[in-house]
Amino acid sequence: MVLAGLAAWAGPAWAGPGVIVAARVEAFAAPSREASVAAELGRGAQVCVLDRTNHDGVLIQRLGWLAIRLPGGVGYVPVETIDVAAPAPEVQDCGAAASEPADPAAPRGQAPAFEAPRRPRALQAAAASQRTPASASDPAPIARPPLVAGRFVPLHPTGFLLNVGAGEASLDRQTAAQHRIGDSGPTFNGALAFTIWDVVMLSTAFSLAFPSDDGSFTQVVVPEKGPGDPHAAESSLTVHSVSVAAGLRTPYLALGATNNGWVATALFAEYGTANIGGGRSISNCVDCRSDDLEMPGGTFWRAGVDLVVPGRSPTFSWGLTVSYVSYAAGAGFNDEVRLGFSCWWHSHRK
Repeated sequence: MVLAGLAAWAGPAWAGPGVIVAARVEAFAAPSREASVAAELGRGAQVCVLDRTNHDGVLIQRLGWLAIRLPGGVGYVPVETIDVAAPAPEVQDCGAAASEPADPAAPRGQAPAFEAPRRPRALQAAAASQRTPASASDPAPIARPPLVAGRFVPLHPTGFLLNVGAGEASLDRQTAAQHRIGDSGPTFNGALAFTIWDVVMLSTAFSLAFPSDDGSFTQVVVPEKGPGDPHAAESSLTVHSVSVAAGLRTPYLALGATNNGWVATALFAEYGTANIGGGRSISNCVDCRSDDLEMPGGTFWRAGVDLVVPGRSPTFSWGLTVSYVSYAAGAGFNDEVRLGFSCWWHSHRK
C-alpha cells in the first residue's frame, strides 16, 4: 500500500526510459481500465515514459497512470507496472521533446545523454525490493499495433442490441388504394439483434406505420361500466411489419478516443422476410366494428450504419443506427428509412 501510494504521488514526474516489471501489461488508449487496449507488453519490455518534457502532444493526466510511447501513438499503463530506475539503453528518442533545441555541448554525431529524473529515496528502496529481474524464462514482450483512429477495434465474441426509433415508410400503391389508405407515413420501429464476433448478425424487428386513412368510420359507443352518455367514436388505423433477418457486418472502425474507449462505426447488411398487415378499429371497444387489412408480406434487404459511443462499463455502449429497408415487389411495403437510438451489450474482447 505504501509503494502504491508513493508511485501514484511520484508518477507524473517520471519521464524517460523504463522497463515493464509485470508479467503482462495492457496499454490502454486512455488512463482507464475500461478503455480499449492499444497494445500488450510483457516483462522486460523497454518503454519510454512520457510527459510534457519529452512529448509535444496532449497527454491525459490521471493519478496512478503513466503515458508511454507506442508505435504511432500513446498508451497508458498503471504506474506500478513500470520501473524507471532499471537501465533501458535500447529505448530511443526518449530525451527532451523534439521541439527543444539539442544540447550544444554534445559531441557532433552523438545524441545528448539522457539523465532520468531522481525519485525519492524511500521510493527507490521500495521499488528495488519489489523489482523482479527479467530472465530467459520470462515471456517475450507481446506487441500488437496500437489502436488509433482509422483502425478496426478488437472484435467482441458476442453482442446484444436493443434499438428503438422512428422513420418513414412507403407502402405499395395498389395495396394502399385497395384499402383506402395513404401510400406513405411516419413509423415507430424497434429491433433486437445478436452478433457473433462483430461480423455475423441475427435480428428481429417491427415497424408500425401511420398513413392517412380515407376509409375510417365512426360508431356510437356507450361506457361499459359506470355512468356516461353515448358518444361517437372514430376508428384508428394500424399498419405493421414484423420481420426476421440475418446478415453480415464490418468490424468496428475507430473514429476517436474518449476516457472510456473508442467512438466507432460499422456497416451492416441483412436479408430477411416480413409479415405485413393492418387493421381499422375503435380503441377500447369490445364489440365495435373492426376491419382487417390483408396486406402481402415478402422478403427484403436492409442496409445501414451504426455509430457507437462507449459507456462507463466496458461491456456497454450506446449510439445511433440509420438503416434503409427495400422490400421485394408485391409486398405491402415498398421501402423504409429508419433512425433509431441503440444500446449495445458486448462480451469482453479476447
